[in-house]
Parts: sequence; C-alpha cells; structure tokens
Amino acid sequence: MTVNAFSPFGRGANAPLAGLTILQIVPPLSAGGDERSTLAVAAALIEAGARALVASDPGELASEVQALGGLHLPFPASNTNPLAMTLNVRRLARILESERVDLVHARSRGAAWVALGACRKPKRALVTTFPGEGSGSSPRTSFESAVADGDRAIASSHYAADRAAEIFPAAATRLRIVRPGLDLAKLAPDAVSRQRVAKVREGWGAAPHERVVLAPARLAPARGQKLVIEAAALIKARGLEDVRFVLAGDAAKPAFARELDALAAERGVKPIVVRVGAPTDRPAAFIAAGAVVFPASEAEGVTRTTLEAAAMGALVVASDVGTAGEIVAAPPLFPVEERSGWL
Repeated sequence: MTVNAFSPFGRGANAPLAGLTILQIVPPLSAGGDERSTLAVAAALIEAGARALVASDPGELASEVQALGGLHLPFPASNTNPLAMTLNVRRLARILESERVDLVHARSRGAAWVALGACRKPKRALVTTFPGEGSGSSPRTSFESAVADGDRAIASSHYAADRAAEIFPAAATRLRIVRPGLDLAKLAPDAVSRQRVAKVREGWGAAPHERVVLAPARLAPARGQKLVIEAAALIKARGLEDVRFVLAGDAAKPAFARELDALAAERGVKPIVVRVGAPTDRPAAFIAAGAVVFPASEAEGVTRTTLEAAAMGALVVASDVGTAGEIVAAPPLFPVEERSGWL
C-alpha cells in the first residue's frame, strides 16, 4: 500500500479499509484524550471509504464527527470507576454487534481495558495507543497493562516506543510508531498576515523594537515557567533591555500563577515578564516571537505545540526531555548546519 500524507488510508473502492467499520474510543481532552488526532483519523477513514465511528462522552466532539460524515456514539469513555468500566464492557460489546464493527481503536488506558474485554468474545481486532509521554512505571493491574494488549499498539515517538518496550517487552513485536499529524495549511508562515502578527504583539504589550521570548504552555511546575523568569533575571543583569518574556498559558491552579507573579517581582523582572492566556492564533504568535521556549522538566511537557512551533520555522529552545530530541535538530545528534533550534 502506498502511503500518501494527505490520504494515509488510500482512496476509493480499492483502498484497503474500504467498506470496513472502524470505531475509535476517546475520552475528552481533560481526561487524556487526543481529540484532534481522532478527528483526523476519522476524516482519513471516510476518504478511504470506511465507516468511521467515534465513541466518547457527549460534547463538542459529537458535532465535529458528524460534520466530517462520521457517526458519534455517546459513551462514558472518561469514567474509570471499576464498576462503571465493567458495565462499559457490556455496553461496548452491544455496540460492536449492532454496528458490525470490524476494528476498535482505544485511545486511552481506560478505553483499552474496556475494549479488550468487549473485543475478546466476538474476536474483533483491537488497536491501542500508548500515552504520548510513554508509560511511567511497570503495570500493577490489568487496567494499567491493557494498553499493551492490543493486536497492534501505537506509540507517537521513538521515546514513547522505547519506554513502552521496556515496560511491556511482550508487546515489542506488536508496537508501531505513528507520528502525530499536523495541518500544514494552517501552519504555513506565508499565510500569516502582518496584521495578525501585529495584533498578537499588541496583546503582549511588546514595543516594535522588543524581541519576544514566548513560553506557550499550560502554567504548571513541570512546564518550567519559573525557569523562564530566572532566565529573564539573568539576561536583565547582563544589561539586555529590549527583550520581553511572555508566559502564554492558562493556570492549572491559580495559586501557581500567583507564585509566578511573586517570583517575577522578587527577581525584579515584573515589567518585562508578561503573563497572558493561551494564544488563540498560535501561528501568528510563533512568528511574532524571536524564540519559542519549552523549558519542561518532565517528558509530558513536550506537547503538540512544540511540533507546531518547529513546523512554523520558529527558533525553538527546549529542555532535552521526552521527545524533544526528535523534534528539534541539534548537535550532537545532528550536524551543526542542520540545527533547527537548541536543546
């Protein structure tokens, strides 16, 4: 099968998946689900002539699936209560039978456990997805190990695949790496107008002569915002006055946002450190910044936003954790002339 980036499953009646019914189970984003990938796969399945079903909690995802031409099935995918999950196995088994599902793709640990039980008797094919940051520790229960028990198991990076193979050695032969996709049409620098860039900089309060260091991530200790403030203090102490530091993200806990404000005041950099909400126009934000930084202290801090910034050609500076080394080309893994950022 020839793989096309825009039609990964092929097109028309001769496509390998044409005529099959594929069900994806995904919890909401707040519970660890990857809704954008789910929608992208659903669109590719429909283009290939397959029937695309998505089972998830009621919400915005339902209308988006329907708009693509897929079918949304209300399903409590985020519920991890043991009794509720046991009932969900029966509920999912009924769905598999009534909708004549050929293959199930479970996109979380809980969904994998439910799908494993529901697929066992009717012998439906099951694909599972490992968490993007890789599995943290050896499984203690069947709930934690179910993500490795699919007929195929997907990891989004070499980092996640290596972690999964280390913890689940029996799954190594069934493990496949499938990189997350990006909508390059939305990430084309030439498509971003000067007006969009100017609007973003205006929101940051950045003067025309100021260079911006942008940290676009949810405000949380592991995401490294305190390190940005410490860096701002060091740069100011060296006499560099035309740099503005923008912490762009919503706070997981309001108390941590107050800690950041207090640290900026303590280090004497409050006038040059701006704290704003998550950027609504990320492509324009990446162009408006002189550097985009991801100073995460844990693997989960390397998110899709890191990929998007790199795809936009932004100067990316990232902590060497998780998948950062697969996103940013930097020595010693890459020649100096191929450098795309710093680790």
